[in-house]
Amino acid sequence: MKASNLTSKLVLSCVVVTLGTACAKMNFSPVSTEDASSVVTPPAPSKTISSTEVVAYGNKQVDFLLVLDDSNSMLPELKKLAARMSTFVNSLEASNIDWQMCLTTTRGITSGGVMRYGQPLNWANYVPVSGTPAYLLKKGTPNLNTIFTTTVDSLTIGGGNSGDERAIKAAHENFRDAASHGCYRSGAAISVITISDEDERSVGNDPARLKPTDADGAFQAFEPEDYPQALLDRAKNSFGEDVRFTFSSIIVKPDDKACEAEQDKDLSPSHPGYTYAEASRLTDGGVGSICDADYSSNLNTFRDKIVNSLSSLTLQCTPDPKSLKVKIEGLQVAAHKLDGKVLKFNYPLIEGTKIDLQYDCMDEE
Repeated sequence: MKASNLTSKLVLSCVVVTLGTACAKMNFSPVSTEDASSVVTPPAPSKTISSTEVVAYGNKQVDFLLVLDDSNSMLPELKKLAARMSTFVNSLEASNIDWQMCLTTTRGITSGGVMRYGQPLNWANYVPVSGTPAYLLKKGTPNLNTIFTTTVDSLTIGGGNSGDERAIKAAHENFRDAASHGCYRSGAAISVITISDEDERSVGNDPARLKPTDADGAFQAFEPEDYPQALLDRAKNSFGEDVRFTFSSIIVKPDDKACEAEQDKDLSPSHPGYTYAEASRLTDGGVGSICDADYSSNLNTFRDKIVNSLSSLTLQCTPDPKSLKVKIEGLQVAAHKLDGKVLKFNYPLIEGTKIDLQYDCMDEE
């Protein structure tokens, strides 16, 4: 008998309970041809990913890139940074981390008729060992407090191009040129730390965020290298798909009106770091407030996010949440959550832990 000729179908449903078996009669009506045609079939996934990750074992190398906003409004914050870096560098020296650090600023510098970003700057009062460039600060260097303080104090604040703050583009070009300057070691974790009281290109590609006190021409449209995803893609392209990379930021946090008002008292207006906060979210980095009295606790948090354990993974695409399967040491677990492409674990996974992943990629515009 054809299903289309049925008006109803009797199904006997039995439920086994502790004291016996209970049965109930249930009637189901067939789906009409008209109803069935209105059902929307979800699109097939663009591709299915299966991969195995192992939490880095025994690698305590962390390579830092410190990106400082050197525009007019940043003078008070950089003085604060110089005075409080000692806690951070002392904690680095006391740890078992094999670290090194390069420094750059958010402004572009014209060289050979071309505007360049992300060029490493030499550290002041630093006498490196033979073969080490003066822009590459390493663990075990004596007088670190003096080096940090005098270097930050010696930065040129304000002037040409400083008002067009581009920390993401600076990191992007610094990564692109990694083979030529040697700021990064093969297999090391990479931690970018940006300190700015404005957003990428001042207002984060949004002219509605301009203020009456902004200089003429303060709005500059983003170029491809100004977007957070472009920086993550550049990191993978330069250092490999499995690079341990975080972008952390000390900024005017979005929606922190009190901090923004405080910063607006300086020589130039401030702007919340929406783009920098997004880059931190995308890479599971940290976000601190530029209005904090002491930056050292934030800096230490940024350091700890990338050392010794794994709390998140950046997936190859945005997955369909229903398709995601995660196994840790062979056992399927649900102790995780998705934030775009970032898979976050409810607890840090220790070194050597094996993670098996399978998921369907969602089509992305």
